[in-house]
Amino acid sequence: MKKTLALAVAVIFVLAFAAPVFAQSITWDTVYEMDGNIDIEKQVGHLCNTGAEFKQTIKGEGEMSKVIDTAQVAGKLTVSDSQDWVTAADAVRNLTVTSVIELCAPAKSEFADFDDIDLDALAEWVNDPDFGEDFYENHEGQVIPVHWLYWYDQFNDPYDAVNPLTDQIWAVQVSADPGFSGGLTQDFEAAYGPWRSHHSGLNDADDSWWFVDDDGEVFAPNGAYWAGGFDDVKVGDDYVGNYFNIDQMARTSQGTTKRYISISSPWSHAYLMEDMEVVGMTEITESFSMDNIAPGAEAVPNWWALF
Repeated sequence: MKKTLALAVAVIFVLAFAAPVFAQSITWDTVYEMDGNIDIEKQVGHLCNTGAEFKQTIKGEGEMSKVIDTAQVAGKLTVSDSQDWVTAADAVRNLTVTSVIELCAPAKSEFADFDDIDLDALAEWVNDPDFGEDFYENHEGQVIPVHWLYWYDQFNDPYDAVNPLTDQIWAVQVSADPGFSGGLTQDFEAAYGPWRSHHSGLNDADDSWWFVDDDGEVFAPNGAYWAGGFDDVKVGDDYVGNYFNIDQMARTSQGTTKRYISISSPWSHAYLMEDMEVVGMTEITESFSMDNIAPGAEAVPNWWALF
């Protein structure tokens, strides 16, 4: 017999709007105790507005304890989420948790296939009738240097020249069979701040990053593209960073566990992909860190400010 839902939820929903622009934030802390037919859909963050987007569904019959704390500021999302559950012995639907994190940080990319490029539009765009064919004959299928990738990101309207190698997704699903238990804990922070071309001048760049040459001069977008490389990256004091860090534990005493990870970095050229499914008992503990650009000095609080 199906149980009726007995739900006790304590919610603290805080909107904090402080005077400085970058102090504006939203936090959401929730404690759940549930027993019955459970159906939850949740989204925290809005992709590039908050550096990443966290989506979660919880569906099925059983008993669950869950705690989730979240914080959002412009360009950064922080989530601490933990749940343990037991699927009802007579359940028609296994109690299942699905969690998907999508990053705004761009993937390591290759130049698109030669046949997919509108070379006439490309040549017209750069005002060089020979540029398109000559360029792609030499670069087709090659990995795009990081400073070129950001230039394409801003100016690639006439054609689709970029072929990302990964989806920038971290996903997990745990489903416990009737009478068995499951658990999923995720603690992560994802940040993706704007870069220099988003601003009209350096006086507006405290929350951004930019390429510089060996004299410390800022590359204009075209300069960053055509130069053979760049010498350094500078960040504003309030820049939130470009990174993704997660600690995760997924388990079930009997059921089905699925994981899909597809993440890469144009900065380090690192590449990570896993697509797995296990039917039976599973316990997976992992830690992942992708550090592309460190945050600015003011974006990281002094250690004594944490107490």
